[in-house]
Amino acid sequence: MVDVRGFLKDLVEKNRLLDEVVEIKISDTKLDTTRIKDYPLMSGKEILLRADFKGCYGDAFTDKPVEFKGTVRELLDKGSRAEVVATLNAVMRYLGLVDRTVHCSGDEPEKCAKELVKYLKELNPKKIGVVGLQPAFVKEIVDTFGAENVLVSDLNPENIGKIKYGVRIIHGKYNEEVIKNSDIVLATGSTIANGTFEEIWNLAKKYNKKIIFYGTTIAGISKILKVERFCKLGR
Repeated sequence: MVDVRGFLKDLVEKNRLLDEVVEIKISDTKLDTTRIKDYPLMSGKEILLRADFKGCYGDAFTDKPVEFKGTVRELLDKGSRAEVVATLNAVMRYLGLVDRTVHCSGDEPEKCAKELVKYLKELNPKKIGVVGLQPAFVKEIVDTFGAENVLVSDLNPENIGKIKYGVRIIHGKYNEEVIKNSDIVLATGSTIANGTFEEIWNLAKKYNKKIIFYGTTIAGISKILKVERFCKLGR
């Protein structure tokens, strides 16, 4: 598994930030559900943690609500993986190494989806795989490329087997089939917080597929590992 904790430890030691304070709270980010009602964030299936490091913020999705205030040294000792990811994003933002570490709000996921589709059109894929249901993205991709050309996997049992935006959602245990049978793969950046990133990344390399991770959670790691990230409207 990617050693996020090790990356953060090396970074703060190098920059003498181990004993600086970080505060992590649950974000109150609100998304517009007028047209899209099944965002995991708004249904309570996912929680967005926001780390505040010296006035710079970093986000990470998780399914476990936690809060923390203490030094980075203390966080490294006892913080959860999601807390460490959020803190890594905030510290890297503070150091000017990354941007767009704060989740968008309102109807911005829908606007981001339109930008994503513009980019995908340039790449001209026949089949698109989506690992992790992002409703606004899936809706826009299906509307543009057709449901028959889109494969979507997810880990939420409430989604698996259901038709969403014209596509049947399959279980995340079949990610290999999704990746193998797609020309381009979009994967949620939340994978770096839930521990599934490395498997998905390695599968993309195994089948020589272009993979794009999206969102704010993976901001720091995308920079460190030099993986492509799409996040047009993050702050």
